[in-house]
Amino acid sequence: MGGKVVHWVRHGEATHNPRAEALRAAGCTFDEFLEAMKRDDELDAPLTPRGQAQAAAAHTPARPPAVFVSPLSRAIDTALAIFPGARLIALDDLRERSGWLLNARRRRVAELVEKFPACDFGELRTEEDELWTEELESWESCGARGRAALQFVWERPEEEVAVVAHGGLFDAIFNRCSDIVAESELKPRFSNAEIRSTWVEQKEGVFHLRKLSGGREAAP
Repeated sequence: MGGKVVHWVRHGEATHNPRAEALRAAGCTFDEFLEAMKRDDELDAPLTPRGQAQAAAAHTPARPPAVFVSPLSRAIDTALAIFPGARLIALDDLRERSGWLLNARRRRVAELVEKFPACDFGELRTEEDELWTEELESWESCGARGRAALQFVWERPEEEVAVVAHGGLFDAIFNRCSDIVAESELKPRFSNAEIRSTWVEQKEGVFHLRKLSGGREAAP
């Protein structure tokens, strides 16, 4: 395989985001950012009305045949809005940095199947969430999950796919994995409902990600 087009999408604004993102924009510390999310925390935090509008307004001409999503509700709802009719496949490795915050805890598979019948949950490893703990997941663990998810996507037959997930996970993928090399334009934090299109290649076990400005048509 020469390469693959991957469209990366962060979910729209969710209920734990408004206060925390405002503080982050004002220059707060990372610990203050986490504490702000903790104050607005809830299980599997859903999109806010603003987040729903962001997802509905997000525009891309891309229509990938497969969209890989975090099994957290805010990511699935974002994917459904941006890629209507696409096949959605949930992966536990695409979840946000887990632990401590309830917004990073996923629902039981049976609940998700009932709530999102259009999404394929067959790749989820366990019925219950066995990743989440009272302790915040390390960046190393989060990055390893992100790397595993990218490997899974790479080995799929589709030449163009989308990945809909989370800001923390994308930070780990683009900035904290020694065997993922991303162009500098891809490294800044994603805004809510932001889409970045990339050309992905793997050479000697290392992934190389290059930003595309024109979607699949701009791929080599």
